[in-house]
Amino acid sequence: MLLSGQSTVEHVTTDANGRAERTFTLGPDLVGNTVEVTIAEHESVTFYAVGNSPSYITALEGHADGVRAVSFSPDGTLLASGGGEGFQEDGTVKLWDVATKQNIATLYGHTGAINSVAFSPDGKTLASGSRDGTVKLWDAQSGQELNLLIGHTDSVNSVSFSPDGQTLASGGGLEIALWDVLTGSKKHTLTGRMGSVRSVSFSPDGQTLASGSSDGTVRLWDVLMGSEKQILTGHTDYVESVSFSPDGQTLASGSYDGTVRLWDVVTGSEKQTLTGHRGPVNSASFSPDGQTLASGSYDGAVRLWDVVTGSEKQTLTHTDWVNSVSFSPDGQTLASGSYDETVRLWDVVTGSEKQTLTGHRGPVNSVSFSPDGQTLASGSYDETVRLWCSDRLEATSRG
Repeated sequence: MLLSGQSTVEHVTTDANGRAERTFTLGPDLVGNTVEVTIAEHESVTFYAVGNSPSYITALEGHADGVRAVSFSPDGTLLASGGGEGFQEDGTVKLWDVATKQNIATLYGHTGAINSVAFSPDGKTLASGSRDGTVKLWDAQSGQELNLLIGHTDSVNSVSFSPDGQTLASGGGLEIALWDVLTGSKKHTLTGRMGSVRSVSFSPDGQTLASGSSDGTVRLWDVLMGSEKQILTGHTDYVESVSFSPDGQTLASGSYDGTVRLWDVVTGSEKQTLTGHRGPVNSASFSPDGQTLASGSYDGAVRLWDVVTGSEKQTLTHTDWVNSVSFSPDGQTLASGSYDETVRLWDVVTGSEKQTLTGHRGPVNSVSFSPDGQTLASGSYDETVRLWCSDRLEATSRG
């Protein structure tokens, strides 16, 4: 999000030239491998396969501007990418055949950059949220537009399907909209005295929606009633990331105030404040067993935390901002992507560096594992998406 065909976490950073990078964790590829994707303003996405020694597979090119959002279909046969990170704002969504690496459809209609794309759990519908303030639903096989969802008055920053696929949440500006996926009608508008909505995430049971906002608040919403359940306060700056634990009992929020906070989803009380980062936290991810949380920060560090005690277990270091973190499906390896142009693989137990994947010629924005842990994808400002497989470590780029 985190996997199962939807990007789970979005992290936004800016390089020295003012170009934006975003990192996503995605669902399975064609052979069931969880994929990490890094996307950059340089119009590219990179995939890797992680085994004993990863090697670069291919790059997907074709956007007229930077690639801002990516998502795999649940069965891993399709990849969607959204463009428009730079000055042109091409506003297109592209569908790629993962097996052939070919662009099978280009979806036109948005007039602003694509901030977020997500497949429905059954893989039949694709949602896109845009800077133009609209959400579109597309037939994932034909590329035909199914519905134009109008109602936001500002950029749509995040879209997310409920686990049953019947509801779509879209966040942007000062509100969240809940849509009926079948009819395209709006079920609820969720509003309150909050800042711009940066991220939205459904709980595993689909009954609760979490949102993070620019005013530093985290909010929990009742999906059925469309009502606010809890306002979680404590952060003092933008909340860029919200993520539920696998059992749905704990919510993690990462903020520009340099902290990660763990919340009790039932009571809304703060369980732990995780301090130690010396810069904004733009990525936070639970391990598959829910016992460890990884956070990535502008301070160049990845920190591993004990979810129960809140104690710091390991500090893992890059030489520049960390944009994305993602656990392997078995929870033994953590991948991190950084402005230092590398992807690093870490042993979660010992904190030792297992591999450094080099080859990108720009900051790495996104990383994501395949379900079997053998494939890794990364996207970068260098206009490439790189796929690594287990043959060799070196990556090469195309174009």
